[in-house]
Amino acid sequence: MKLAISNWTFENTMDETNLFEAFAKLSSVQMTSPRSLEIIKESIDQRHKPRYVYTVHVDINENIACEALNKNNPGLHFRELSEKDLRGPVEKTRTIRDNPKKICVVGSGPAGMFAAHSLSMSGFDVTLLERGNDVPNRHKKVKALFSEGQLDSESNICFGEGGAGTFSDGKLTTRKNHPWIRWILSEFVRLGGPKEIIKAGKPHIGSDRLRALTIQFRKMLIENGVKVHFNQCVDDFKTEKSKIEKLCCGESEYNCSDGIVWASGHSARDSYQLLHNKEIPLEAKPFAVGVRIEHQQAWVNRWKNMAETNDLAADYSVVCNLDKDNSVYSFCMCPGGQIVCSSSHEGYHVVNGMSNYRRNSEFANAGLVAKVSLDDFGSESPFDGLNYQAEIEKKAYEASGGTYKAPAQRVSDFLIQEKSKTLLPSSYQPGLIPCNFWEILPEKVCHNLKKALHQFEEKSPGFAGGGAQLIGTETRTSSPIRIPRNKDGAIDKFENFYPCGEGAGYAGGIISAALDGLYIADCLKKKYYA
Repeated sequence: MKLAISNWTFENTMDETNLFEAFAKLSSVQMTSPRSLEIIKESIDQRHKPRYVYTVHVDINENIACEALNKNNPGLHFRELSEKDLRGPVEKTRTIRDNPKKICVVGSGPAGMFAAHSLSMSGFDVTLLERGNDVPNRHKKVKALFSEGQLDSESNICFGEGGAGTFSDGKLTTRKNHPWIRWILSEFVRLGGPKEIIKAGKPHIGSDRLRALTIQFRKMLIENGVKVHFNQCVDDFKTEKSKIEKLCCGESEYNCSDGIVWASGHSARDSYQLLHNKEIPLEAKPFAVGVRIEHQQAWVNRWKNMAETNDLAADYSVVCNLDKDNSVYSFCMCPGGQIVCSSSHEGYHVVNGMSNYRRNSEFANAGLVAKVSLDDFGSESPFDGLNYQAEIEKKAYEASGGTYKAPAQRVSDFLIQEKSKTLLPSSYQPGLIPCNFWEILPEKVCHNLKKALHQFEEKSPGFAGGGAQLIGTETRTSSPIRIPRNKDGAIDKFENFYPCGEGAGYAGGIISAALDGLYIADCLKKKYYA
């Protein structure tokens, strides 16, 4: 019998021997019983006195009633591991088939890459299309944006090999609880990721190591038969009855009659327009907008009682529920990181956060965003949320003087609705421009941010103090559009079109996007090779 135990908390760190003994006391299983125990996750809860929290898998020779264990040990969760928990989603050995089904994967973010990996190992003939550059050339374009303010609208923080996550913190956390998450982390390690991510409570790779890992992922795909094409933006497709037969990228065409995994990302606005023109149903969905808030990392460390001798950079998460319909929360917190320009279209300005593996910048930043609903931007058109988002970005670009310097405002000035006369040092390149966010963000968003900042300051003095600065705008927290799909993973209009990942409205972050890619790959396996 194999068991999973989660939320197992101790005052001190534990190794597997200590956990063996603790388990025997919980379950009354004799230590002589042959078994194994593996630490799956280890994290530190610093909300009060530091506590160490574990998730473990235990293999024993006896049957134990999980219901009784859960009842007798409040706070812990016991469950029997199923075959689905234990098997990986991708075959270890590639299957070779005669006349394999042809699949096109659009987008090389986590959703697209993991879908391509799973499908190729199952014997599909996979073509992967990416509108942007490969990582080395994309990195050159990103550095030009940071140093010279030159934006390439096809290859930037959002577009290119690896997707938007390639230039992020490389966070591998997710709210999802899925047995395949550990397999995904193991694949990252196999391709060069740090070994500690498998057990870490808050695993992260860092943008520097994620770029190298993405290159190795692509090499693995090519070795397994995937045909990878860069600088190929899908601008049209040819249909016949209930199928899309060919994808068009300029003068190039790709056969996709057996399936399309559409994983284009949440910033591909022209792709949404193409789908709309082809009468593929789209729907607006809620998301969140706001700014980035930046502090000195040393202040965050003091706030979180992190010892000065500790090499780790402390992180945080804050939330303010103003009422049942309105909330403000931190998003994608980047300890020891930097704020970056993540614009993908000329004339629009948007920022995001990133950090390298060591998280050794003197700055800490996080998105500070307010929830917006369909009532805030309308739902007559599926593009209402996207237009709401774009209008904010356009005002931010105008406030920057038509450059990719970032609008910024001290928190103290934001609270009194005045444009800052001077700004604090910042991690953002190519520089800052003083602004008043009350002239850029919707009034309701500003009022909600103001209320939340007062509450955060009351609970954590200094959060909205003289050392805090707002940089904007943070508008792409998630897709403002969803592409509805049926129980088989496809859309009703075209039976071979499978929306996937963040851009389709089904993920938010590297791990959840990878999971959705694997899910869609499974849908195609069941359709053709079940």
